[in-house]
Amino acid sequence: MIGPDRDEAGREALDALAGSTTTPDPEILAAVQEGLMAVPAGSPSAWFEVPRQRTRVRPANLSSRRSTEG
Repeated sequence: MIGPDRDEAGREALDALAGSTTTPDPEILAAVQEGLMAVPAGSPSAWFEVPRQRTRVRPANLSSRRSTEG
């Protein structure tokens, strides 16, 4: 069973999704702002810092693995 605080939070979340016109709680807004400010912002050039899969210097070739002895 969900506790009373979680029930209330669930109802508030459903109301928010339904477009409730109640004003948000200032404590919640302050907590959200504090949480957002604590997240480090990425650099504007973060797209270029995305790791990429390395390309092979030469294509994989089974014949290079086989011994030349017959």
